[in-house]
Amino acid sequence: MGRLHLNDNSSIKIARLITIEKKIREAQSEIELEFLIVNELKDLVNYDVAIFLSANKLGITEVKTISNISAVDQTAPLVSYIKNLTKNITFPAEENLCEINLDDHDIVEKNYERPENIPSNGLMINLQSSIGGLQGKLFILSSEKFIISDKELLTHVAGTIGHALFSFKKGPNLLEKIKSIFSGKLKWFFIIIFILIMLIPIKMSALAPVEVSANNPSVISSPINGVIKNIIVDTNDPIVVGDQLVKFDDTDIKNQYEVAKQTLAVAEAELLQNRQSSFANADDKAKIMSLATAVGLKKKELAYARDRLDYIIIKADSNGVAVIEDKNEWQGKPVVIGEKIMIIAETSDIHFSIYLPVKDSLVIAPNSKVRVFLDIDPLNSIEAKIDRTAYKPEITPEGVLAYKVVASLVETSESTPRIGLRGTARIYGDEVTVFYYLFRTPINILRQWIGY
Repeated sequence: MGRLHLNDNSSIKIARLITIEKKIREAQSEIELEFLIVNELKDLVNYDVAIFLSANKLGITEVKTISNISAVDQTAPLVSYIKNLTKNITFPAEENLCEINLDDHDIVEKNYERPENIPSNGLMINLQSSIGGLQGKLFILSSEKFIISDKELLTHVAGTIGHALFSFKKGPNLLEKIKSIFSGKLKWFFIIIFILIMLIPIKMSALAPVEVSANNPSVISSPINGVIKNIIVDTNDPIVVGDQLVKFDDTDIKNQYEVAKQTLAVAEAELLQNRQSSFANADDKAKIMSLATAVGLKKKELAYARDRLDYIIIKADSNGVAVIEDKNEWQGKPVVIGEKIMIIAETSDIHFSIYLPVKDSLVIAPNSKVRVFLDIDPLNSIEAKIDRTAYKPEITPEGVLAYKVVASLVETSESTPRIGLRGTARIYGDEVTVFYYLFRTPINILRQWIGY
C-alpha cells in the first residue's frame, strides 16, 4: 500500500482504521463481516449509503447488504439499479477503485431508472484477496465529493476486507467430494434415482405474512367538520348499539348555535315589526315577503346548528369490538366530514389478509388451500381457503411489493382468532414436479436474463 496522505486529523483516522481492521479480523461470521463493511466504515469516510456486492467464481455479483437496512429485497428498484449499474462500470487499468458521478452515468434500459434521493457521488471499490482474487465490491454513495484521503483509506482497508471475506470461503472442495462419491457405475444409479425424484408431483406453495382482519366491519366516520376532544373507547372494547364512541369539542359548535338562535330572533322581530307597520306604510308591506324568506333561511341555519350539536357525541349503531389505529393521535385532531375514525368489527366474522410478495407469486385459484400459523400459536395451523386475489400488487407498510390475498376460515369455531393477530400463511397452488418446485426461482431468473 502507498503512504496515506491524511489531513491534520490523521492520527485520529489512523486510530479508527486500526480499530475497524481489528473488528474485521475478529468477525465471527460472514454476516457479521458484511454488516461491518457497510456500517462501520462511516468512522473513516463520510457517506450516505454503502452497498456490499458479493462475487462468485464466475464473477457474478449480488447485492448482499445495504447500510441501515436489515433485509435486502432483490426486486427493489434501488437493488435492480445498482446491479445493472455495476455491470457497466469499467475500472481503470491496475486500479481497484473507480470514482463515478451518477449524473453523468446514463442507463438506457427503462426498467433500471435511477431512484429518487440517491446521491450522485459514488465510489466503486474492488475487494481483492491476494490469494483468492476478487471477493466482492463495495459501492459507496455520498452527497459530497470524496477527497484523496478518503480514497486512500478505502483502498487500504479494501485489502483487509478482501482477505477476511476469503477466510470464510476456505474449506474442503465440495465438488471434489461429490465427484468421488458419484464415480464409476454407481453414478448411473444415483442419476436415475435423482431423475425419478425430480418427477414426483407435489403442490406448489409459498409463504407470506398474514393478518387477521374484520369482515364487513361498521365504519365510524366523522359526521361533521370539527376537532375530536376524546376517544371514549379503547381498542378491543366490547361495543353495543347506543354506546358513546367519540366526543367532539363543542365550544365552536355551541357558539354557532347561540348565534343562529339570536339571528333568528332578530329576523323574526324585524318581520313582526314590518307586518304591524304595513297597514300604514306601503314600503314596509313590500318588504314582508323578503323578510319572511330571511326568517325561513335563519330557521334552517338554526336547525343545521342544532343538528351539529346532536353530532357532538358519536354513538354506535352496531355490536362488536372497537378497532382504533392509535387512540392518542386522534385526541385534539381536526377532522372533516366522512373521515374514518375507527371501525366496529364483529369478532366472529373475520378473514385473513395475506400479502404475497411478487417474487414468490404463484398461480392461485379460488378455494385454494391455505394454512395459517399465528405468532401466538406457531405449532398449530388454521385451515382456510382463498376467496379472492388482487390483480395489481401494492406496496406494504414494510416496503415490499406484494399481492393482497383474502382467505376465509374453512370452518367457524368457538376459538375464532382475535382481530389484529399476525403470523405466516402457506398458500398452496397448482401441482408441479419436484424439479420445478426447487428450481422455479433460478428458471425465472434465467428466463429474464436470456429474454425469453
